[in-house]
Amino acid sequence: MTTSDAAPPLRIAYISGGFPVWALYVAQTQGLFATHGLRCELTQTGSSVAQMQALREGRFDIGLQLPDHVVRATLQGTPLCILAAQAHPPDVALMAAADITSLAGLRQRRIAVDGARSGYALLLVRLLAEQGLAAGDYTLVEVGGSQERVDALRQGTVHASFINPPLDKGLAAAGFRRLTSTREAFPEYPGPVVAARREWADAHADTARAFQRSWEAAWRWLVDPANEAAAQALAQQHLSAEPASAALALKMLQRLGPPELSSDGLRQVVDLVCASEDAMLQRPNARQFVWG
Repeated sequence: MTTSDAAPPLRIAYISGGFPVWALYVAQTQGLFATHGLRCELTQTGSSVAQMQALREGRFDIGLQLPDHVVRATLQGTPLCILAAQAHPPDVALMAAADITSLAGLRQRRIAVDGARSGYALLLVRLLAEQGLAAGDYTLVEVGGSQERVDALRQGTVHASFINPPLDKGLAAAGFRRLTSTREAFPEYPGPVVAARREWADAHADTARAFQRSWEAAWRWLVDPANEAAAQALAQQHLSAEPASAALALKMLQRLGPPELSSDGLRQVVDLVCASEDAMLQRPNARQFVWG
């Protein structure tokens, strides 16, 4: 299949860089989207709030984000669906200023989040509650993507934040502390997903399936040992990854293989979102959020 310049581009949005969008850049730079007849336009939004608003309004066709966004938007009247697993659950580090030595040390501190109602923020609230910190014991500050949160930490306007790899490594080298990570604190929680409005996916089923085939091909390319050198070079060029970090991350992906959607993981997401909502009468079946 070849692309048609006359066809409108498939508008894909992602929030921030790092290893979770590795496959996206593989599909774009290695011509895998084009092989399946797609011409894609990539946009980094820097904010899950801005991205979700634009996806709901139809200004993007596909968005890469945490699965709780899909559940919440659907429950609020904009049905979204998951086309694919974006990446494995990343080991997102909770980085803090050097003088903070424990989670309890976040009391009366400003903590940067992408969105105050996003998955990682909800996980953070749960984590701090387990340490005896109530909502009024700290302040959540919406900052944006990982790079913006890194900048805020370095400037001292916030004191802690979850930071995507490989950006957390630079903070650690600068003296910031790694308090915990999503993988350590919530080992079963799923990673980010690729989602679309269900109405759009149903109306553009051929395009949605072409995207799914492209995505599968991108992951096969990424974990193929024959592509190691090219994959690491791509990570350094597009993901701001250091060579050593890219090599380690790629070895891990080769062990894990392409990511998959887990019914148990999706149920955790539904439970987390419903628990955070004020009036939720009935919890939906997690598999209803998967398209195709």
